[in-house]
Amino acid sequence: MSKTELMTRKAELRGWLDGIPADDPRLDALDAIRRGAEVTTQDNERLYALNELPPFFGLCHYTSLARLQVQRVGISFGGRKRYRLGDVRRWLQSDACAAVRAELRQKRQAREGRGART
Repeated sequence: MSKTELMTRKAELRGWLDGIPADDPRLDALDAIRRGAEVTTQDNERLYALNELPPFFGLCHYTSLARLQVQRVGISFGGRKRYRLGDVRRWLQSDACAAVRAELRQKRQAREGRGART
């Protein structure tokens, strides 16, 4: 990228930022992401990475949550998923998750050579 292109892009960004009021919460969110601080949503609920969730649900490792397809309720921040505890809790209690659990149970029983329980 040439110096002229860089200066043009900086001017465009500066112009865009000038149109946003200084007290806009989006600026705080951008600054938090830039600093690597914890990310919160508009209602100030903290967002967690998948590997931070297990203690909240009495689990030892995040792979149990991954098997239950918790990624479906994740929010993408720059390609990295983040999760609200309430969303994960609702997913784990949903009928869709119950179907995933039943499928996993059937696969495990077939692998162990046991028939499905009735």
